[in-house]
Amino acid sequence: MMTIKDSANAAEVRAALGLGEEHREWTEALERTPVGAAVAEIPTGQQLASLLTQLKVPAEDQAEVAEAAEKATEPGTPWFWLLERTVAALRAGMGLDTPMPSRPLLTGHGPTGRWLTVLACLAAVPDVRALHATMEVPDEVSWASLGILGEKVAVRRRTLEAEGAEVEPPFPFDDYVLPVFQGRRYRLDGLDCRASNVSIEVRLPYGTEPFAIPADRAWAHEIHYFFCRLPRRYADGVRFGYDAIPCYVGSWVNDPAVADFFPQDHEIRRFTSKYQYINHNGPGPADKTGLTPGDRDALEHAFGQSPADRPTALCLTPTTPVQRAVLEHLQAGNHWSLDYSGQAIWDYSPSPRRTA
Repeated sequence: MMTIKDSANAAEVRAALGLGEEHREWTEALERTPVGAAVAEIPTGQQLASLLTQLKVPAEDQAEVAEAAEKATEPGTPWFWLLERTVAALRAGMGLDTPMPSRPLLTGHGPTGRWLTVLACLAAVPDVRALHATMEVPDEVSWASLGILGEKVAVRRRTLEAEGAEVEPPFPFDDYVLPVFQGRRYRLDGLDCRASNVSIEVRLPYGTEPFAIPADRAWAHEIHYFFCRLPRRYADGVRFGYDAIPCYVGSWVNDPAVADFFPQDHEIRRFTSKYQYINHNGPGPADKTGLTPGDRDALEHAFGQSPADRPTALCLTPTTPVQRAVLEHLQAGNHWSLDYSGQAIWDYSPSPRRTA
């Protein structure tokens, strides 16, 4: 492994790893990230295996993650330079709703490049757990939320296995996993709930069946009161009696086309019928892969995969009614919409259950 000086800059790191111009903005942003006294540490051996299992990382990936961790934590290497600063950026955003420098894929740089973002999350687990402790988040909610990381790794693995390809699909770090490691997204009653500074967004993870929790106002208030624990108010500027905090579900299940496949008493339609408002924007244009965001949401929720493109998606084999509905709609030449529906929370006063 090539070594670099402790004072190395972003250009030297790129040169050492053979990174191109597409990595300039990312590495220069990391160069500007202050690195504190706390080092980026990842457990080893059985402790690492136990942590990966607790985070739901597939067993098939754990050996490669351990190999990548060994290389990335070696001081004086360009990988450690990247890891240390990525962890520092995660720690700086703890409890906040702020973006991080976007990371281009490092698929051509072996296991260490493939798993770098996941390694940074592993190093930040103690920091997230400490944040959860200050908010008295129950242990089962804390670990279930952190397990979203492994679930997204599993989506990537299923996608690769189904396609039989080595082209790595994008890892949804910025829009899905990052809020988990900022203490902003939580697995609550089987649903993934994220607090931004002005709203609560709810998403349906893979395999959310049946929908045990109705999307009614009481449920929305329970989620809201949970997020009142945040150290930084997520609803700054909301004026009681004038504005409302939206608690909304963004999902393909809000598409009116769902009614073409399921009867009115089906659990999905019962779930969506409880909304106070619904916003149908239509599917919008597909990207260069031939899929819309709604298509991808439906495919990941139903199949646990993120196919490379529309032709690959159409080759999937459905085995459940939900999978058949998702695929039949696409096979008919249609797209799924990613519509938003939910509840307006007018009363944002603290709940008696509030603990922080």
